[in-house]
Formats: sequence, structure tokens, C-alpha cells
Amino acid sequence: MGVARLSTGEPRRALVLGGGGVLGFAWLLGALSALQDVLGVDLREVEVAVGTSAGSVAAGMLGCGLPVEALCRHHQGVPLPEDPVIGYDYDGTGAALPPRPGLRPAAPHLVVDAVLHPRRISPPVALSGLLPAGRGTLAPIHDLLQDITVEAGFGSRWPDRPRPWVVAVDHAAGRRVVFGRDDVAPSRGGASRIVRRASLADAVTASCSIPGWYEPTVIDGVPYVDGGIASNASADVLRGIAVDEVFVLAPMGGRGRVRPRTVFEHVDRVVRRAIMRTISRDVAALRAQGMRVHVLAPGAADLAAMGVNLMDPRTRGDVLSTATASVAEQLHRDLAVRSLSAARDASGDTA
Repeated sequence: MGVARLSTGEPRRALVLGGGGVLGFAWLLGALSALQDVLGVDLREVEVAVGTSAGSVAAGMLGCGLPVEALCRHHQGVPLPEDPVIGYDYDGTGAALPPRPGLRPAAPHLVVDAVLHPRRISPPVALSGLLPAGRGTLAPIHDLLQDITVEAGFGSRWPDRPRPWVVAVDHAAGRRVVFGRDDVAPSRGGASRIVRRASLADAVTASCSIPGWYEPTVIDGVPYVDGGIASNASADVLRGIAVDEVFVLAPMGGRGRVRPRTVFEHVDRVVRRAIMRTISRDVAALRAQGMRVHVLAPGAADLAAMGVNLMDPRTRGDVLSTATASVAEQLHRDLAVRSLSAARDASGDTA
């Protein structure tokens, strides 16, 4: 269906797009398609798109003006002649398993820093420093974003709407950095350094640099890794921001009870529950500020399509299709419940 631009009086909206590898990106595209159709708006008109790892790729693309429907068609291999050219081969880029990593830990000092400053560096970030530097390459992702930004006129500046907030982790200081929002960030020694000069392509590549799989992305001499090791979705970075409604899309979350059949599926479910607990805490803080927050995550059909290896592209088409249906169902149910609640509140007010 066609979508309408947000008009004056529409709520100010933000997107939070979590990480999840190749299949997480496919799920995000299906979820964004469903969200756009159910709301009847153009998601390129939201205020902010917070992106982590795979979510940062989607946030960058939206910020550069690529239509959701065109992204879905390209991902499914059926682009229209009038669609923007997207120079990325989903089937021929990357691998389902990482190449053999190096031998030495990439940032062992983070463990020491976490012991000395436990409130500053989280255990997952500290433990990531013990992983060796990966040998995989994210050059195709960088080239994709570089081409898109130049074509859209953002080669030397960041998009404004939606403004991509790209989450990565400074692997020297062990701290989260939000490119596109932060002007400066503290270094390991405590001094401030400028981060606003990072390009969108570099920031997205940094946000996707999974420790142990890919080598860190170096920006201005500082190594950065996947923002997901700090928080899978980083919804909390929206605290204090003037938006009315937030949609959190969490490819590595999960809804409903799905009985695991293997050890790998059991581990997968444990991780997903932990991620949902973190998201729930962040969402509670946003709701306490008066924001309406919707959390959208994979259901049973999505989990079956995704499996446990989120870097295996073979089922990405099925994942996108399943996400479109399941997220539309979640949205209709969520919006119906909210409408009923509002009607009850209104009835109580007039009684």
C-alpha cells in the first residue's frame, strides 16, 4: 500500500533497531514493512532511528531516504526498475561461520579496567576484550553505506530525519558511543575526544564489528566494536528526548513460550530472555517519562525460521516474510489493547 508523509499534528516518533546479524536484518526489514503499513506513515519521517549492529545498517538506509518497500524488494531479489540501486549481494557476501581469528586477546586491559571501575565497564564489554581480533571483513557493508550516503548527498554530513544514532563500543575505553548524537566521548585516560567527525559509513561498520568475528573498526585511531555487546538495542539512549512514541524492534528478543529442542536452541532462548529483560528495564524508564513504547520481537514462527545461526543467509527470505506477518499481528493486538484502555480511561473520566 502507499504511505503518507507525517503531517503536522502527528506524534513525534522514534525507532530503536536492535542487532541480530544477517537474519536479524531480514527480520527488521519485514518488521519495518509491517510497521509502516499498519501505521500508514512513511518511516523515513520519524525523528530518530537508533541502530545497533544490523539495526545500524537499517537506520543508515532510512536516514539516507531509501524506502522500506524498496529495501524489502531488493532483499528478496525482485527490485523494480525505478527502485534505488543497492550495490549489495546478500547471497554472495559474508559467511555463515567466522574465519579463524587471531591468537591474542584484542583488549585484555578491559578486564582489569572492569575490576577497577565496575560501574563504568559492563561484564560483557570486559569479556569481549579477551576475544582475539577477528579476521572477517566488513568492507562490503562499508562500501554499501558509502555509496548510499554519497548518492543521497550525505557524503560529508549526517542525515537529519530520521537522524541515525549509531551505537558502537570504544574497545580501548570500554564505553558505549552513540555516533550521530555524541559530539565528544571520554577516552580511556578520561580526556574528551571529538567523535562527531565520524562518517556514517564508518560508524555503521564499527557498530557491526562483532568481536572475534570481524576486526575492530578504527576511527581517528580508536578501535570500535559491535554496540550490541553493551546493549542489544540501547533503547535507553532515548531518555530525555522529546518524542511521543517509540517502536523498539528487537530481532534477538522473543515473545511467547517456545520449547527448545536442542542445546543450541536452549542457549538461544536464554540469551533472548536476557535481552528482553534489559529492553523491559529501558522501556519502563521511557514510559515513566510519558512516552508510548511498543516492543516488537520475534514470535514462534519467526524463531523457527531464524534458527540459531543468525549469520546464515539461506533462510533470510523466509525470515522477512514471516516477520511481516507476525509483527503486523503484534501491532494490531497492541494497538487494540491500547485503544480499549484509552476508552476505559475516558469512560471513567466522564462518569
